[in-house]
Amino acid sequence: MNSIKEFKDQNGNVLALAAIPDDYTIGSALNNEFQHETVPFFITAHAINTAKNIMIFGLSDEKFTTYKNQMIKGTLKYMQDIRWNSIRDFIEPEDYLFQFAAALSQMQKLTPVGEADLPSICGQNPQQAYQDFMALYEAAWQSDRQAGIETKPNNILVRSFMRRYDGVAKSGAACTVVAGMDYNGVEIYSPQANMLGAINPLFGMLGAAAQNKQAQNSSKQFGHGTPCDSIDWGSKYKFLMVSPKEHEQEAFEAFMEFVQTFHMSDQLRNSFYDALVQRSQMRMMETAKFQGMAQANMQSLMINQQRLTQTLAANSASMSAGIMDSWNKKMASDSRISQARSEATLGVNTYQTTYGQNVQVSVAADHVYQDKYGDVYGVSGAAPDQETLNNLNWTELNKK
Repeated sequence: MNSIKEFKDQNGNVLALAAIPDDYTIGSALNNEFQHETVPFFITAHAINTAKNIMIFGLSDEKFTTYKNQMIKGTLKYMQDIRWNSIRDFIEPEDYLFQFAAALSQMQKLTPVGEADLPSICGQNPQQAYQDFMALYEAAWQSDRQAGIETKPNNILVRSFMRRYDGVAKSGAACTVVAGMDYNGVEIYSPQANMLGAINPLFGMLGAAAQNKQAQNSSKQFGHGTPCDSIDWGSKYKFLMVSPKEHEQEAFEAFMEFVQTFHMSDQLRNSFYDALVQRSQMRMMETAKFQGMAQANMQSLMINQQRLTQTLAANSASMSAGIMDSWNKKMASDSRISQARSEATLGVNTYQTTYGQNVQVSVAADHVYQDKYGDVYGVSGAAPDQETLNNLNWTELNKK
């Protein structure tokens, strides 16, 4: 079990924390500009074992908006400082993960071979992750109601998952790539959508959904609900591991510990929410300009928004503190990451030899044997007959 390390930028500022082995070179960088209305900045972190050519990455916050209502999309030109790069066509979560993995790993070929839950901090606290994600939208809908526009959520997806890929590097070397993300998204719809409702992506366009009667006929698959004006989708954290095949087990264990503990530093997350409040207030002023909202209402909304971000910051700190405390207790008892999750992702089963050692063999093996020298063999299909086993001096092993 590895200790928690501080991931710093070139100026020595702590941007993130995570567990990683001591023989990895680590670093981090801050992209300090709005990527989306709800993403004031984001961080990237890396951990590299140069001797074994293992690379591990962690990236924070990314969000995109897909506009289904072109009339609403057309009103964006009246707003200040629109992040046009955050507007793109919706793609399925699995495709989003694949594009991320392909772009960052730079593999010549990438083939998905397995999927599992992601044991990130969000993945370990799914209810809190959902509540925090929806809290920002509830604040947006409150602002909409003040402006006389009703918006409610339709399809919502908050999901932490990962996939394993077989990769072929540009050099032709066989690699294992594992990518995961804390995905989140919400479909957006307002029966009263018009320019006054659309003028505020954070407060008018973060709302979602159909009237109850209409929603009954809507698809339950996220990204395909109707009616729908727009979709917000993206991730809170994304993760990637690239390893040569011969080191994939070691790399995967380090990756899992990294994933379970990686988070933006509390101080930086507080700054994230502070910047979001400022952006929200700017959009409120724009909305007030067009709709003549009363000053008292404006002040009330701003106070509520500040309280919300303080609550979110406290929740984030509490979640990370809980994980760190749990991790320290794990280190004290020298416990290991979940064997079952590792096996499911890597496609192996664990067997115990006659010497009491654990070995991992591909799930493709129907029978596993150990010879008199301690070597282990996996056999697919029918088991050899007893006479053959006696001649080879093989002993069949059982799954642990």
